Amino acid sequence: MDEGSLLGDCLKQLDWSPDKLAREINRVRPNSISPKAPYGWLKGSTPRGDLPQIVASVLSHHLKETITVAALWPAKATLVGSDGWLRQPWSQEGTWAGLGSFTAGPLRSGLGVLRPLSGQGLIGAAVEWLTTEDEPVIGRPSGETISLQVIDVLVDRVAQLRRIDDVQGGPLVLDWITQDLNWAAHLARNGSYDPAIGQCLHSVLAELAQLAGWLACDLGRNALGQRYLLFGLRAAHTANNRALGANIVSCLSYQAAWGDTHDEALRLIKIARQGIGGTPGGAVHALLATRQARAHAQLGQLDDCARAIDEAAAALAESAADDTTPAWAYWVTPAVLAADAGRAWLELGRPEVAERHLLHGLHLFGDEQPRNRLLHTMSLAKARLRQRDLDGAADATHQALDLRSYLESGRARQRMTGLRDEFKQSDSPLAHDVTEQISAVLAA
Repeated sequence: MDEGSLLGDCLKQLDWSPDKLAREINRVRPNSISPKAPYGWLKGSTPRGDLPQIVASVLSHHLKETITVAALWPAKATLVGSDGWLRQPWSQEGTWAGLGSFTAGPLRSGLGVLRPLSGQGLIGAAVEWLTTEDEPVIGRPSGETISLQVIDVLVDRVAQLRRIDDVQGGPLVLDWITQDLNWAAHLARNGSYDPAIGQCLHSVLAELAQLAGWLACDLGRNALGQRYLLFGLRAAHTANNRALGANIVSCLSYQAAWGDTHDEALRLIKIARQGIGGTPGGAVHALLATRQARAHAQLGQLDDCARAIDEAAAALAESAADDTTPAWAYWVTPAVLAADAGRAWLELGRPEVAERHLLHGLHLFGDEQPRNRLLHTMSLAKARLRQRDLDGAADATHQALDLRSYLESGRARQRMTGLRDEFKQSDSPLAHDVTEQISAVLAA
């Protein structure tokens, strides 16, 4: 063993032979290397494809510290990165390649220096999801048995994390979710389960990745969020969970819209609606339709937007009799659709129509979904400003500032900054006071 190499030092710390390293790599991606391959790496050769990242992830996971590709193979680091798994086939094995990146620190810590993926790259992934046929899930015969009770605990845990995100969000919850994602990924690559349990386990992985991706994007960590969402899309495909996959593509669409790439956002949400199929009814179809309405609004397509708003309302009206609505869609309510319609009308330049929908949505929210209430109350303030109702806009802004604890959301801070800029356009003392209050909250 080459004692002078970092790889050799890592194996020495773990008390691993090269054969043991090969076995651990094959847990992440079954049958990917021979037991003797690491011996060659210790003599100076380098692994091919995305294997360097998988090796780095395996070592990081077991050493409890970050080991990077650049540190292991400096010459190789410029040729491979954390995104090798994105080029894998849309198969269970391809999803497993992603598991190697998400069960340790290197991918997550390294994303801060990576750029967000291009819109065409996201569309390409969504098209592959749409067009790749589903395959049966393959179980794992070796390892500690994963029982149905374990799956039930994981499902309950995801539901709890979603509820926590409703009332708190922020970096703390993102860290919590990613820790659970790492644990579920560990079970998937090390546990023993039959195909039915494997399907449930991959659905849990997809939900956790979707939630992590959504929170990361909400915090402004777009590169991180995109990759979590794309991993979730692969896991949903492996689980044959088309509704969850469509939701994840719709999240990519929403994230594209936040970045002002509206054509790409519309293309993505259309792919999501095409991918879910089935009779257009229920909460999931309502969610996709309302997100398509927002995409049309941002492009100034009034008739298409109004049509999608009507489709969303009609779909949700059918959900009461639809007992197949997934648990993760609990938050898609008449309040959400009404407020989102208000935001769409605001983007279309119809503030008077927007105000009616926003007020209705905020009334329906009651005390629920405080981050959504913060966002939509700021939209209400903008709608009133654009109708020259300065007093009403100030009142709505004060209501939004009462929810300032939810400003850890990148979207919320961006919207609050935009609201302040609109108040600055007025030279009235009231507008000046509101501007100073917003600035103080943003600074804090």
